[in-house]
Amino acid sequence: MKLIQKAKGFLFDLDGVFIQSGKPLPGAIESLEFLRSLNIPFRFLTNTTTKSRGTLKSVLKDIGLYCDEEEIFSAGFSGVQAIKAMGSPACKFYIADDLKKDYQEFKEDFEKPDVIVIGDYESWDFEKIDQAFRYVMNGAKILALQMGKYYRVDSGLRIDAGAFVAALEFATNKKARIVGKPNKRFFQSALSHMGLDSKDVVMFGDDLINDIYGAQQLDIPGILIKSGKYHKGMLESSSIIPDGFLESIADLPKIISNGD
Repeated sequence: MKLIQKAKGFLFDLDGVFIQSGKPLPGAIESLEFLRSLNIPFRFLTNTTTKSRGTLKSVLKDIGLYCDEEEIFSAGFSGVQAIKAMGSPACKFYIADDLKKDYQEFKEDFEKPDVIVIGDYESWDFEKIDQAFRYVMNGAKILALQMGKYYRVDSGLRIDAGAFVAALEFATNKKARIVGKPNKRFFQSALSHMGLDSKDVVMFGDDLINDIYGAQQLDIPGILIKSGKYHKGMLESSSIIPDGFLESIADLPKIISNGD
C-alpha cells in the first residue's frame, strides 16, 4: 500500500488497534518494535481517559509496548491543556480517579463550577447525571474529553462517554466543547510535536468518526483497522470512506517491507 510505504510517520489509535481489555492485540508488540528498528516516529492518539499519561505509559510497558510519555497524546491530557487555555476556571470532574492525577492543579467546585469535565466515568447514576444537568443549567460549560459512542472489551461492546455528553447536550440545549478525537486541534498538536505535515503521515484506527474522519479533516489519510470495534455494518451506515483497510496492525511490518 503506497500510502503507508511513503509515510514518514504514523498516528495510531490505541484501544482496538494495539490493545484490547488491557492486553496487546496479536502483532502489536512486534509492529511497534519494527517501527523502532527503522526509527519511524509515531504517536498514540487515544481517547482513553481512564488513566493519566504516566499511568498509561506504565501499563503499556507492563504488557510489552514501550513508549515515551511524550509519544502518548491522550484526550485526558488534551483536557488539561484546554482548561489552562480557559484561565483555569473552577471545575467539577466526572472522570476516573487515576486521571485526576493530571488535574490536581485545578480547583474542584461542588457548588457552582464554571466547567464540568466529562471523560470515562463508571459512577454515573440518575443523581449524578441530574447534578451535572443542574450545573449546566446554572451556567457551567461542558468540556467533553471525548465523544466516543462505544468501544470493545473482551465481553463485547460497551457504552462510551459520548452518550452521557449527548444526553446533557440534549437536555440543556447547550453544546459541549470536545478536546479529544475527532477534534482537528488534537490531530494538529500531534503533527506539530512530530514536526511533520499531514501529507507525511498516516492514521490507523478502528473508529470511522474519531479516527478516520478526524484525520481526514486535516487531509491525513485514514486507514481503518478491522479489529477492535470494527463490524461489517459500520461502513454501510456511514458516509465516511477510509483511505484503506488493514485486517490487523500485525500486517504493518509486511506492508512497509514489501509493499504488499
